[in-house]
Parts: sequence; C-alpha cells; structure tokens
Amino acid sequence: MMRKWSLVLAIFTSCWPATIRVAALGASTFVTSDSEANLTFSINLHADPSSPNDFGFYLSAPSANSWIAIGFGDRMKDSFMLIAYPSKDGNKLTLSPRLGSGHVEPSHYNNNTMSIDLRQSEIQDGRYLAVGVCHNCKGWRSGSIDFDSMTQPMIYAVGPDDINLNSDAQDAGLRRHTCWGSFTIDLRAARGDPAAFPPGELIPGNATAKRDEHNYHEYASSLHAVAMAGTFVVIFPMGTFYKMIMGNVRWHWITQALGLVIVLVGAGLGLGISHYYNRSKHFNSTHQIIGLVVVILAILQACLGSFHHRIFKAQQRATTTGMIHRFLGPVVICLGVINGALGFNLASASHHNTAYAIIIGIVIAILFGLAFFLTRRRRRQEAFNSTSAQNFRNAYNGPENGIPLQPSYGPPPAYGRPTG
Repeated sequence: MMRKWSLVLAIFTSCWPATIRVAALGASTFVTSDSEANLTFSINLHADPSSPNDFGFYLSAPSANSWIAIGFGDRMKDSFMLIAYPSKDGNKLTLSPRLGSGHVEPSHYNNNTMSIDLRQSEIQDGRYLAVGVCHNCKGWRSGSIDFDSMTQPMIYAVGPDDINLNSDAQDAGLRRHTCWGSFTIDLRAARGDPAAFPPGELIPGNATAKRDEHNYHEYASSLHAVAMAGTFVVIFPMGTFYKMIMGNVRWHWITQALGLVIVLVGAGLGLGISHYYNRSKHFNSTHQIIGLVVVILAILQACLGSFHHRIFKAQQRATTTGMIHRFLGPVVICLGVINGALGFNLASASHHNTAYAIIIGIVIAILFGLAFFLTRRRRRQEAFNSTSAQNFRNAYNGPENGIPLQPSYGPPPAYGRPTG
C-alpha cells in the first residue's frame, strides 16, 4: 500500500514543476491553420501591478510576405494593429502601431502615452520574428482590450509576396492583404511573469480560430493597370497608325473611340480604388493629377477629331481643330505611357516597370517596322503608277505601236576558222 502511494506521490511531484512553469509563463498562443499564412501569435499580460496596461507579444510569419499583422478586435474598423515589415536595410523589422477605419489601409497611430519596446527583431530561416512589449496599449481612442476576457476577438493578415516593402517609416504604404482571418484568445490564461516570456517552445493553446481566408486578389487594381496601359501603349498608337500610315479614317476613329471608352472605365476603377490607400485617398499624387489631365485631354481630343471630320467632309478643307487634333494626339499618348510607370510606383509595384518598358519597346519596334514596310511598298506602288512609268510601259508594249519591243536583226554569222 505504501509503495502504491509512493508511486502516486512521485508522479504528482514530477508533474508539479511543470504546472508551476505553465502558470508562471502565462501565455496564450494562436497558430493559423492556413498553411499559406502560417502565422504565430502569442501574448503575455504582465502580472506586475505597476504595469497593468502592458502586454508582451510574439509575432512570426514567413518572410515571403511583404508584411504581417495582428489586430485587437473582431473587424478592421476601430481595431488596434501591430504591423511588421522589413526595415530599409532588410536585416530587421519595422513595427508599426496602426488603427483601422474600415476595409481600407490602416493609418499609423501616434500616441504620446503608448510605446512599443521591440526587444527582438529579425529575419531568419525564411521567417519574420518580432518580440516585444507594448506599454500602455490597453486602450486607444476608438476602443480597448478587455484583459479579463476569455474570448478576446482578434484578427490577422499577411501582405502579398510580389513586392519588396523595405522601409524604416512607420507609415509606409501597404498593399492589400492576400490572407486574413479571425480568432479569439483567452487573456485570463495569459497572465504571468513577463521575464519568462516567450518560452523556449511555443505550444498553441488558449485560442480558437474562427475564420480563415486566403488567395485574395485586388482585381480592380489589376484591371485599372491593364485598361490604362493597354490603351495608351497599344490601342491609341494603333489608331494613329491606321490614319497616319494606312490612311484609313474609318478604322482610325473606331480604334480611338474604343480606346476612349476603355480609358473612361479604367479611370473609374482608379478613382474607386484610390480611397482604399493612405497614399492615394487625397488624390494629390503625381500619377493621379497627370491621370486626370490625360483623361480630360483624351475627351477633348475626341471632340476635336469629330468636329474636324464633319467640317472636312462638308467643305473638303483643312481646319485649325484638325491641326490641333493631329499634334495633341501624340502628346496625350506620351503622357499616358509615362503616367503608367508612375502608377506602378504609386501602387508599390515598381518592379513591373521593367516588363512595362519591354512591352513598350516591342510595340514601338512593331509599329515602326510596319510603317517602314508599308511606306516603302506604297512608294514603290506610287512609282510604278506614276505618269512617266506609264508612258514608258506604253512605249514598249508591242509592235502595234510602231516601236517593237525586241527588234529583229536576223541570225548571227556562223563561227569558223579565222582567215589570213
């Protein structure tokens, strides 16, 4: 009997330090079930009465993402977020506290009483890692964290992997997330000694996933880029080619009218997505200003062309509006092409400018090649149909005109030995 109780006591004693260790750690940890996001978040509430509004945090996710974020709240609006992205030198992380105001880019939150002590910041083994303490972060101007909640609502997100967001600025522009989700976390279980946080090994616990979303794509932004760049790089130059090189007025106005419709649709998409981002919601960027000017000039160009065509058709004479239309067209096209590159810069997608430049070069080479070939063929045709060429052909078209095409001199003498 004594041996049995001794065994029970030994088992209980061996488990006791682990029980004390877990209670002392006081960490609640969430790991996403989404393999693409693969985000880990752990929180520790300080048991020290001198810092009742502080909490420690551990945030990690794959470094292929341009940024990673965690937010307190059940939605973006009024959520307090911690967003991490690579620093300018790419060796550590920039941690940006932000507030959400809806389904738009969160804005940097600058509070004099709130501060973040980032104690560990690294990019290693293909993962971001940010460990620190958020001081006086229990409340903000539009919300607060319930430190006694067993189901504190939380959200998370990661940014796209096709851009390099390297910045030391806490208000750096972000592209829209590709993966996001929500969960709840037990903050009562997170109370403990901050000196023991984070532990050597994080074990998921005291958190429940609610929703995972992934493979989000901002189609409006892509359609805007394709519509505007495609029109100014391909459609409008083709319309000019039809008129200037081929002399086909009908296909000229059909192509330009189609291009104008696409430009108006693309401009509408651009205006629609501008309010999602801090860098564009005030409509004061160079790309947006030039874009609006180009759209207005494109509409004016169409009006000038239509007005000139009606006068020319009725009176068969050149017009001032026609001259303006001829010289304004290339200006509008060049402005539109340049503004496309500025648009990629504004969208934090400047890496697309290389492919954009290559496409422009290919289009220019094709159009100039076709122009050279067609112009040369037309000149040959004009020379063949000229009056002098026609007279030449008429002079040698047979003996019926008195001038034989090939005179007959009889057979040549036979070859023989030379005499003498």
